[in-house]
Amino acid sequence: MLRGGMFIHGTNFIRQSECCQALADFFRAGVVQYPAMNDDQLTRLLQDLVRIPSVNPHGDPGTDPANTGEGRLAEYLAEFFRKLALDVEFHEVEPGRPTVIGKFASRGGKRSLALGPHTDTVSVAGMTIDPFGGEIRDGRLWGRGATDTKGPMASLLAALANAVRSKTFREGDLDVYFTALMGEESGNDGVRDLMQRGFRVDFAIAGEPTDCQVVTAHKGALWFKLHTRGQSVHGSMPERGVSAIGKMAPVVAHILGPYTEQLRERPDAVLGAPTVNIGVIEGGSQTNIVPNHCLIEVDRRTVPGEDHRQIMADLVATFPELGLESELVRDCPSLDTDPANPYVRELAAATGLGDRACAGAPWFCDAGIFSQFGVPAVAFGPGSVAQAHTADEFIDLAEVYRGARIAEQFLLNSAG
Repeated sequence: MLRGGMFIHGTNFIRQSECCQALADFFRAGVVQYPAMNDDQLTRLLQDLVRIPSVNPHGDPGTDPANTGEGRLAEYLAEFFRKLALDVEFHEVEPGRPTVIGKFASRGGKRSLALGPHTDTVSVAGMTIDPFGGEIRDGRLWGRGATDTKGPMASLLAALANAVRSKTFREGDLDVYFTALMGEESGNDGVRDLMQRGFRVDFAIAGEPTDCQVVTAHKGALWFKLHTRGQSVHGSMPERGVSAIGKMAPVVAHILGPYTEQLRERPDAVLGAPTVNIGVIEGGSQTNIVPNHCLIEVDRRTVPGEDHRQIMADLVATFPELGLESELVRDCPSLDTDPANPYVRELAAATGLGDRACAGAPWFCDAGIFSQFGVPAVAFGPGSVAQAHTADEFIDLAEVYRGARIAEQFLLNSAG
């Protein structure tokens, strides 16, 4: 498989067998002549995506290592792009874990946007259904990633495939990059790598389950560790040592008490108040030893205008006598895109939801990274985040079809 930063066009470098027969039939007539992708073909496309495992390998993936990483899915998508006559580019961010990009070049080429779902899924540990089965029942498709975020991915793929049929779209001035991003679930690694390479567009849509609303604002996530150090002695003589757990106790009490109350007093108009949670606490090695180390892991959800580095510094400065040490774990900025942005307004209009078209979200995604690098961005896609990461993940197929039609209408209306 070709790698690196070079665009390749029209090269048959991917196994034809990776593409299902339905899609082969769909593409057979050629990029201009083929009929619109129908709901049945879109269903089979989503089944393909779910049946290609792409579990993020970080942590416990809950499956054989062969089912981890985004490589196979990236190959499948590259073939899809090639059959649309798109230019294809791979960026291998980690070994076997590429981001793949398909570029549609319009005749005018004056403006550009990115469709950016992520290709990785969370762990399949504890799932009560076949995570890679793609079973269809009760009008739903079941499996890991069905909602987060292969359902939104399928909708965006179908939308682009149908839009490029339009002569007006092809002869317009809107270039479209389908950026299938690796590593969102463990640090937004794919989009960070892409933006650090200098990738820029006029607008970006992160494919996420938003119930087909346009998420213009989401909270940021600041994950960090706080450490205290002590001195170990025999547990029968604690007065001769220094308990690291004892030093951490007032920190925990402060975060869960006054600090939490202070955050509630500073709500954002769209996202509500910032929040804090202590998700992990560790300390000591044995009952009869005074502990010389304690750590807590803090999950701080931020709102626009908060400075992540300053948040950590302020907490440490609150306890100068304790010698607190801080360690950054994950840093994803909040999102605050102007709903009056012309692309946002066009996408919102395509949803048909009126005043409910735009919304905020408590979670975070790759849209925040696009925005951090100066690209106005939103999150959009079918499915409910309530089904994301669940033991029996599913998506309603009617919503996948609706998402595809909204996205297609948006592309056609934006082409100029």
